[in-house]
Formats: sequence, structure tokens, C-alpha cells
Amino acid sequence: MAPPTLPTSLSPHVCILASPDVQQVLEGAGLPPLPEILQCFSPLPQITTRTTSLTSVPHASFALRFSDVVDIENAVHEDEEQRAGRMMDWMGSRISQRCQRWVDMLETHAREGGGKMWRDRTPWWEEVKRCVEGDHVPSSSEGWNHPVSLILAVTTTAGNPLQALQELTARAFDFPPWVDITSLRYFLIIHPSNSSLADPIAEALFNAVKKQYGLHSFLLPLHLPTDPLPAPVPVPALPPRLPTIPAHDSPLLTPRPTGPGSFISPSPTPPPHPASPMPQASRPPPLTNKMPDDPPQSPTVYTGSTLRLTQDDIQQIGRFVREYVTMSLVPWMEKCVVEWNENYSSSRRLPSRLFSSTRRLFGASSAASSPATPTHGSSPSVSSVTSRFTHGTNNSVSSITSVTSVSTMGGGNVNQQRRLAEFATILGDYKLAISVWETLRKEARGGSDILPLLSAPSPALALHADHALSTLRGPQPRQGLGFEAPAHAQYRALVYAVRWEAGIDHQDFLSPTLEGERWLVKAASSAEEPPTAILYAHAAFLSESKGLRRRAAFWYLNAAEKLEKTGIKPLAMYFFRKAHDLYRDRPPKELSPSFWESEDRSATQWEGFSAVLPAIEHELGRLLYTTGDTAGAVKYFLELLRPALLHGPQLQPPHAANGTGSPLLPQPTRDKVYLEDFRVAFKHFKQTEGDIWKNLGLQLPITFCQAKYTRLRFPGDAVEGDSTVWEKLEDDWSSFWSSHGKDKLAKSGNAAVNEAFWVDIALRNPLDVEVTLSGLTVSVRDASAQDSDANPDFVEVEAIDDVVLGPKDTRTIPVAVKCTRPAALVVTQAAYNFLSLLPATESLAVRGRRLNDTPMQRQGKVYAPDVLTKVEVEEAGQRLHAHFVDDRHLVLAQGEYKHQRVWLTNSGTRPISELWVLAGEEDELWVDVVSGDSTEASSSSPSKFEVLRSTNSLAPRKPYRISLDVIHTAPQLAPGEEVQLPLILHAAHHGEQDLCVLFVFRESGDAPFHCTRVTRRYEVKPILKVNTSARPSASLDQTYVLNVEVENITNSSNIELKQVSTMSALWSCSPLVPPSSMVIPPRQVANVSIGASPWRSGAGALDTRDFVNRKIRAVVQEDPVDPSEPPPIDLTCAHVAPDPDVVPLHTPATRHFIHCGRRTMTAQATIASQPEIPARLHRAVFPLYNPATIDVVLFWELPAQKRAGHILLQGPTLGAGHAALREIVHAARTMKVKRSMYAETQRERAAILEAVSACDWNREGDPIAVFVRDGAVVEHDFRQGPCHVPVAFTLRNLSLTHPARVTLKLVEGTENSPSDGLLPPPYAGRLTHRTIIQPSQSHTASAKLWATRPGCFALDSWTVETEVGEPPQDDTQTTLPVPWKSRHLRYLQRPPAGERPCVTVVDTGRLA
Repeated sequence: MAPPTLPTSLSPHVCILASPDVQQVLEGAGLPPLPEILQCFSPLPQITTRTTSLTSVPHASFALRFSDVVDIENAVHEDEEQRAGRMMDWMGSRISQRCQRWVDMLETHAREGGGKMWRDRTPWWEEVKRCVEGDHVPSSSEGWNHPVSLILAVTTTAGNPLQALQELTARAFDFPPWVDITSLRYFLIIHPSNSSLADPIAEALFNAVKKQYGLHSFLLPLHLPTDPLPAPVPVPALPPRLPTIPAHDSPLLTPRPTGPGSFISPSPTPPPHPASPMPQASRPPPLTNKMPDDPPQSPTVYTGSTLRLTQDDIQQIGRFVREYVTMSLVPWMEKCVVEWNENYSSSRRLPSRLFSSTRRLFGASSAASSPATPTHGSSPSVSSVTSRFTHGTNNSVSSITSVTSVSTMGGGNVNQQRRLAEFATILGDYKLAISVWETLRKEARGGSDILPLLSAPSPALALHADHALSTLRGPQPRQGLGFEAPAHAQYRALVYAVRWEAGIDHQDFLSPTLEGERWLVKAASSAEEPPTAILYAHAAFLSESKGLRRRAAFWYLNAAEKLEKTGIKPLAMYFFRKAHDLYRDRPPKELSPSFWESEDRSATQWEGFSAVLPAIEHELGRLLYTTGDTAGAVKYFLELLRPALLHGPQLQPPHAANGTGSPLLPQPTRDKVYLEDFRVAFKHFKQTEGDIWKNLGLQLPITFCQAKYTRLRFPGDAVEGDSTVWEKLEDDWSSFWSSHGKDKLAKSGNAAVNEAFWVDIALRNPLDVEVTLSGLTVSVRDASAQDSDANPDFVEVEAIDDVVLGPKDTRTIPVAVKCTRPAALVVTQAAYNFLSLLPATESLAVRGRRLNDTPMQRQGKVYAPDVLTKVEVEEAGQRLHAHFVDDRHLVLAQGEYKHQRVWLTNSGTRPISELWVLAGEEDELWVDVVSGDSTEASSSSPSKFEVLRSTNSLAPRKPYRISLDVIHTAPQLAPGEEVQLPLILHAAHHGEQDLCVLFVFRESGDAPFHCTRVTRRYEVKPILKVNTSARPSASLDQTYVLNVEVENITNSSNIELKQVSTMSALWSCSPLVPPSSMVIPPRQVANVSIGASPWRSGAGALDTRDFVNRKIRAVVQEDPVDPSEPPPIDLTCAHVAPDPDVVPLHTPATRHFIHCGRRTMTAQATIASQPEIPARLHRAVFPLYNPATIDVVLFWELPAQKRAGHILLQGPTLGAGHAALREIVHAARTMKVKRSMYAETQRERAAILEAVSACDWNREGDPIAVFVRDGAVVEHDFRQGPCHVPVAFTLRNLSLTHPARVTLKLVEGTENSPSDGLLPPPYAGRLTHRTIIQPSQSHTASAKLWATRPGCFALDSWTVETEVGEPPQDDTQTTLPVPWKSRHLRYLQRPPAGERPCVTVVDTGRLA
């Protein structure tokens, strides 16, 4: 291991006390004070020292620090906490004054490619190092700055040099008690050439001084010419030192002696001793005080880092310094180390250690705990426990063996053991030094900060550094509380960091073992001071040199934030830029080319660390704006508006509006802060700089126009409505007309001359803040003029004043364009003013498709040319404009009829003779061209029963042709003529709805079709809540009882229920009670009971079932499904109305609405239950009506508002089902199918079978309903004995097609009496009844109870076993018994829970 290089701050500190004549001589020669002159000769090369084992240690350089005793005396009494604070502020002010020059210098070197000297160091770190190393004031926590030697200097120009030297020797020094006074006294006699004493007399004087004060003396002859002055000789700049505050400003406080881990608090002390009576003459400025802008001074005044000395004087001073070090200082320090090492070794022996442990554990007096003070010579050098020491005339020392070696007499942390470690470190006796430092560390007296400088690199050094820093700051508060270490702790941590960085080898300091840059960050901690910010900056610089760019960028950010808070903006901006460059630097990671191709990204595309870069750029923009660079700030703020990456987090804004944010108020989004800063900065820039902003080349980094969704819209197109709805209507028309002819529907792709068309620009706000775009327009050019950018003269383009887009808002803004002559136009771009400040343009071209035709195209990415929006403007031909006469907002009640009129205008140049109308699949619209009101009841009082014949098909309704001669006076609509088309809208579905109507027209039979669109938005609110339920009926007159419950859910309107109609193919309904007028008040419920009986007179029910079975078989067996539609079906309709006049269902409008409503319900239910069967096959597989289902139509009226309508709902499915598709499903599951390599095919087939098994066409249930007469009363005189009580059980077969074999078993009940008090039934006689019940028939089984006592007997404890049989093969009546064939469907039925019919037996004998 190479010997360590100690920092300058760990070199011996030599104090100089010069007489006034010394200062006069130097000032006359234009020289600085003596300490600064001697400092120029440090360090000394090639100095050799010896260890305690007499081993020579060569030193390539041996540094010394010289200072004036008076300066030390003035500074040492200042409170250490205050001095540390002043030190940090002083370094911050120096950094602030020089930072702009540093930044300019580095930027100039970077531009010119120079600056090699700053590749491995930085000027701000060098400045901090010089400030720290220039600190020479002793501290109570360490002894490095304590004086090692005292030089007393006089000149031969004094009146009595011996007297002057004696006065210096007798002077009392004003040091605190904790300052270590172990020092070497040295006597220097300066003999200038202009002295009145001759050289022999000067030699005699020197001999007298050696005789009186010892051998540590030196006679320094100097020429010091003054006329002319010698040429200036450059010397190294002296380290800067903190200016000393005046005595009246310094607090009379002495810091309490502390250890490395304790805090410093000022405590009052007695007044200091009077200062030396020595006169304080004016002193020349030091070497480091000259600024570049200072005015020139007189030739006799020292002006910079140069010395006006002759070569002979330089050699003389150099010889003095070397002789002083080699002949006096080093031997004296070696002798002290030997003596102190003996004391240290003796204290470390086993008995001493045990005794020391006993004293440490059980206590001892302070006098006993202080080490002995060794003295040498005839009399001690210390007169009292104070820090004053005097020497009389008899205090001469004849040799270096009699040099005073005195330990500290105060209560500070600097004791003899620490001075031993420090001296051994300076002399290079590292083995001894490390052992002593380890001992001090274990005793919590320091040493952890020095051991990393002396020890070999190892992980333990990081622990030493952590311990040294943690003992400085003391215990940390709880997490989350703001904490900043006191100034003294901050400064000591800074000193440690500077020593570590300077004293440890650079390679070792940055090695993975030590990671010294982390030590600097830990030393900086959370302090908000410029020097601590420089620690972060230097740690970032070291990390960057190691290649750790992300870590370096993070620490640069910390440094910049701290400097910004302290107002040092130039350096803060430099660090922000460094962090910005590092975060934008791409990490060296190699990925497969397939990755970039799969992500559709370029391998060279790298946007940096998007989570941090916006915040850095925002800070840079704010700093530039506050420093006056508004143009740079505008560029940064504008760049911040770029859209964030999708995976990037949404960061909170770095600053609130006034620097702080309230937790009770919502914080502004990041985009809002950036946008507001840009608006303010750019507006200010335009106001102050005029049109200079045009030269900046500002480009908006975000786009608002969605070119892919920008569309052309012509007068015949509707703005509202879903585009898929219009496409579906056009497809329906094409499929309808394909069977009539080959005429195609011409698309609305051309505009007409002098007719406005619109460019619907899709705008999307990518920002999370409201944005205003003004002057929105489009650029249109003639297709034949390729280079023309401006709009032609024959084209008029609208400009929208203000468009406000909310956060993340998407809007479509129409821009009107009108052309005055036929032409081919191309829409190229959109233009607008962003925030009414910055003009911007966006291309409306869409990238062409990717080409894959040739091998070269397939190997790379080749796209077709961009696609522009083109429009052909031609002379007006076939044009039809349509709009609703009343376009007010519609709010309708569910089921309401609303009469509307559409105004049709022929705006073209050719007549229209053929007109068709189409509406959406779910829109219930009737063209009322025959009667003004087709929904009203006729005057012939129709019957309350009617039969409707339905196509029973799910096919969509066909387009309706409008006869122009019915609604117009002529069979053609001539150009310019208008006509009104009456329509009836049935609001069947609640919620927001769009009525989309497509009008198809043409001129003649061979002309192409054209179309126009019209849309009406309306809102439907429910007013009734209708529920239906059914239950088997015990009466023989009807099989089921259907209950319709109607609730008025409005808050203030009475609703009159005009009529309730039912429709079914198998069930005929009739009211159970005579109908009466039903007016339902708000929030009230009305009930209508209807009886249902089988109806066999209609046609189509059985054919419908056979149709479904046949089509389902083809689907599950994967056979082709023929396109045939279901057979027609008859529906029996019954009307329940209080008035004799009913609303017949066979009127065209009502029948149309019911068919449309039923188709919508069936289609939606089929899609939900059969998702695996394609929707295009539903019309060929499933019918419109299920024959067993009852549909209910409620006609209502609001008399007060003169509003009426009807509501259609699908009622219950009556009758019993017997798994009609069971055989088909079973055959499909067991059939041998083709093996498929795709598992998805097998899953789809299984899903189809599962859905078919669960559908309504395959429903299954118990067909037998059991009715027991409840509440019968039998009277009997029990004095005559028990009696038989007859009981009847009615069994009804609810199936319309299958017989059932039924077994009724009666079981005598248990004796456990339930809570209702009923007695168990004592059945007697025949307990098992068997019978076969034909479809829709019933059977009554008679049983008996053997009543032995009066009471209520529960008629339970029975079971019914049912077996379903197959229906007969034909319907012919025959007297021969039909053989029973089971369908293998069996059911077991018991009394339902909660229902206990009973019979009551009354004892008439008891009543007699």
C-alpha cells in the first residue's frame, strides 16, 4: 500500500508573533505579512521523518500552515456554532460571486473543445476545498488547528532587538482553556540590508539570543531592495480564510467542550483577558483578497499572488523554512511522540486497563481522571490551569531535549492521546497512529473520520465514515419530521468529506469497495446550504465519471434544488442542465431487432426519462424567466406541453402557485401549471420584444386535430347519430333493392356549387387542462395546383372564433366551405391560434397503407403516399334537404305516440319522382300518409276479441315507399318545391334516443339512387312499471290466472289505464271481473286479473314448433341452414277495457308498432340466449312468437296533458314443457363428428348445445297441478261416534300436448302438532289413486278422513308421482284405447311449503 497523501488541513499549524518593526520592514518592501510570505514556501519537498521504531519515512512533500497569533486569538473566542454558520454563509457568498464566471468558462471550453484541466475536477469543488483547508482556527473537537509551534520574530531595525524579543516572550496569550499549548518556541531574527546594525553585530546578537533562548533560533539576512523593487515572482495563491469579526461584534461566549457526537451550545464564560498591548499597525492586504476589478494601487503596496523578492532573498527564506522544519519542528514532534507513546503504552497494559475500567464504571474525580502533565527543564512552562503561559529570563532551554511538552489543561476533546495520534499521522508513523485512532474510536473520542485516510481500502471504511457522520448529528427525529443539523455539525461533516476526497486515492475512493461518492451525499444530508449542495454536485460529478449516469443525474438535481433555494441561480441552472442531459442520455442496452419491430418503434428513438425530464425543464424555464431570458423560458415552457408517454406517471406539479399548497384545495395538474407559465411568459415576450418571437421558430409540440377521424359532411348528411346506424341503413337498402334491380345507392361524396359543405375536424385535447383555440380554419387548394398553399379565390372558408376544449376533451368542429364553381379541392391542413397567442398549423393528411407487394417492401417499412381529403364540387343535380318542422327538444313518456312532420325540399336541379324512407331497427316509426290518426278507435265499436295473423318472422321491416301524389299535388317533386311528410313516433325505449331516418330518392326508373339523412334526438322517461305473473287456476273455467300489476311511478300525474290487451297463439284470455275505469294516482298500483284458457282454433302453432325443431337440428348437427322463414301464425287477442270502444290491434299503425316492438324484444332475447349462433341466421331459425307466450299491451292516457300511448311487454310462458329438443340435443352429443384440430371449434359446439338445452323451446316442468279444497266445514254429532269426512283432490294436466300418468298417495300425518294448531289428516279407505290425465284435462280423486274428534285437519301428507307420456300420432278420434308410451320424464310433487289447506269438523252435539 502506497503511503497516504494527507490533506493540507492535517499539516502542522505554526503561529507567528512578530514585533511591529517586522511589519514596518515588510510593508516598506511591498511585501505581505510574514505568515503569508512563509506560506508561499509550503510544502517542502523531500522531508524525512522517523517513527518510534527509528524507521525513516520519506515525504515527497511536507506541508506547513502559517498564521498570525493575533488572528488566532481574535477568532478562537468566537462561539463555534456561530463561526460554523458564518463559515457556511461565507463559502456560499464566495460561490455565489464566482459561479457565473465558472459556468461561462466551462461552457466556453465545451464549445471550443478545450478545458482539459476541468475533466477530473470542478471549480466549485476546488473553491470549497480551499475554503475548508484554509480554516486555521483551533476547535475544541480536534487538535489539527491547535498551534504546534510558535515563531517569535524581530528585526535588527528595532531600537533594542533583545528587548523586543523579551517583550514578545513575556506576552500573555489569550487562548481558551481547551486549546492545547504543547508547542515549540522558535526565535527568528530578520536582518534586512537597510538595518543600522552591521553584519558582525547582527551575528553577535544572534549568538546572544541562542545563549539566552536556546538553539531554536535563526538569523535571516534579507536584501529587500525598495528602489527599484524586484520583479514580481508568481507564487501559489493562498487559501482563503474566513474574515474575523470585530471584537465588539463577537459574543462573549465560549463553546462547551464537546466530543464528536455531542451538540454544541453556547455557555457564558468570564470576560476574556485583555488583549496584548502591542500596537496593531495597519496591515497590507493578503494574497487572496485581490479582486479583478480592484483599482490599481501604489507600487509599494502588495497587489496579488506575487512576491517582489530577489532570488537571494528567496533562497534565504527557503533555507530558513527547511532548517526550521528539519532541525527543530520535526525532531521536536518526534520526541513528543516518543514520550507520549510511553505514556500511552503504559496505560494500555493489563493492570492499567483494569484500573481504567474500574474508574470508568465506578467513577472518579476529575483530578484523578486527567493525565499527568510531564514537565521538562528547570521550571515548568505552564503557570496556571489557564491557557496563559509566560517565560522569564531564566527560562532558557539548552537543547531540544528540554523542550516543553505539556498536555491540555482544559476540558476539551483534545488530550495527549489524540495529540499523539495527530503527531504520529503527520510524521508518517501510520502503524502507531492507526492503533491510537482505533483506541480513541472505541472510547467514543473520535478517530472514525481519520481512519479512512490511513487504512487500506475495505468495506469497514464505509462504516467508519458513517459512524463519524452519525456522531456529529446525534439522534435523528422520527420519520416525517423536518430536521436539519446545526451549523457546527454541517461544517464538520463538510470538513470530513473534503479530507476524505483529498486524502484517499482517487481510484480507491471511487472503487465499488468504498463508493466514496456516497460518503459525500451522507455528509451533505438534508442541509439546505450552498456548500452541502456542492457536496451533492461533486458526488454527481464522480458518479458521472464512473458511468453511473442515473445516479449522477439524481444528485445533480438535489444540488440544483438546494442552490435554487439559496438564490445561486447560474450554478443551479447548470446543474439542472447536467441532470437534463444525463436523463436524456440513452442507457446502453442492446435489444433484439424484433422487439423494435413488434413495438413499431425506431431503435434510435429515445425520449429520455419522461418521469423526471418535464420537472427539470420546468425549473429551467422558471429560472430563465426570473433571470430575464424570456425567449429561453418560452422554449422550455412550450416544449413542456408535449404529450406524456402512456406509461408515464402523472406527476404532481413541482411548485404550487405561491410556493406552498393547501391540502384542503385540489392541487393543479401538471399541464395546468405548464400551460399557465407558457401563457404568461409568451404574452410578456410578445409585449416587450415585439415581433422578435417570429424568429424563434416556435412549433407547438402537441397536435389537436385527429386527421384519421376528420370527415367531409354534405347537406344531405346528418351530424348526429351513430355512423354504424347509417351504414346499417344503407346496407339494408342495398340488400332490399338487390332483388328489385341493379341500381346502386350513390354515396354523398360530392358537393354542389354555391352550396356549403363542412369539414368536420375531430379535435382532441391531449392536455389535462382547458385550452382555447381561436381562428380555427382549414386550408383548401385546387387539386390541379400542386404548389398552391393559399385558399383559391373561388373558395370561401369559415374561421371559427373560439373553440374551448376541456381537459382530455374530444369534439368535432364543423368548418364550412363554399365553392363558387366546379372544381376538385384538397383539404391540406388546419390552422389556428393556440391560446390566441401562437399560430399553429396541422396537416390533415393520413399516412398511407403499408406496402407488402414486393420483397423489398416486406423487408422494411414502406408506406403508400399520404392520403388527403378530397372533394369534388359539381353542379347541383339530385338534392333533397330534410329536416323536422319542430326541432325542439323532445321529452316523451315511455310508449307515447308523437306526431312529427318532416319538411322535404328539392334543392337540386332535377325533379324527384321516387321516394323511400328507412328507419333504424329499433325505431318504431309509422308514415301516416293514409289517415291523420290511425291509432284512435273506429266508430263501429269493434269486438273485444279479434284474431291477428302475423308473419312470425324476425326479418327487418322493408323500406317504405312514399307516394308523392298522396302528400303532394303532383307525382313529382320539382326543383325548389317543398312538401311535409307526417310521421308517428312511438317512444318504446326509455333513455336518450336518436331517431335516424334515411330518405332514398331518384329522378326516374333508370337513374341512380341518392340519399339524405335526418336525425332527431329525444328523451324517453318511464311513467309505468308493469309486472306480470301467472298461476294455475283451480276453477274449471280457466287454466291459468294472469295478474298484471301496473304502478304509476310519476310524482304528480294521474294515469288512466284505457285498455289491457293480450295476444297469444295458444291461450285465450278473458277478464275475471268486469272491467271498470282505472285511474292510477301517483305512486299507486292497480291490478288486473285475467283468466287464460287453451285456444286451439288458430293455425301455425304446431307448424312453428316443427320449424324450430327442424332448424335446431340442422344447427347442432352442423348442417347448412336453409334460408326459409317461419310459417305465419294466428294470434288471438282479448281486450279488457271499461269502455265499449276498444282500440283494435289490427289497425295499421298499432299493428306496425306491436310487430316492431315484438321483433326488438325477441331479437335481443335471442342474441342473449344464443350467442354462438350467428345473428344473421336468427331469422331463419327462430320465429317471432313463442306460441305458449302471452304478450300484454297496455294502452294509457294522460288526460290532463292530452298524451296517449301503449306499452308492450312479453308476458309469461304458460303450459308445461316437455323438453321438445331433448332427442335432438342427445343425438348431436352422441353423433360421430369430424375431428377438428382447433379446440375452439369443440368449445363452440359444446356452447351451442348447452344454450339450446337451456332455451325456452326446450323448457321442461311438472305438468300436474294439485288443488285441494280449503276451508270446508263439516258438522257432525260426535255423541254418535266418529265420522267420515269427504275430501276431494283435483289433479289438472297443464300440458297442451302430452298426457300424464299420475299416482296420488295419501299418508297419515304424524302426531307432532305444528305451530298453526292443525291436526294431522287421519286418511281412511283408499290411500292410492292412479289415473291417466289427457292434455288440458283434470281428474278429481275422492278421499276420506276418519274424524274421531272435532277440530281442523290439515290436508297435507300426500305425494303425487307423475310420468309424462308421448302424445298420440294423429288427432283422429277413435274409441280404441291409445297404448301408453312413456316420454321418460318423471316428477314427484309434495305439498308446497307454507300452504296447509284444511277441513274443519264441528261437533254439533256440543252445541245442542
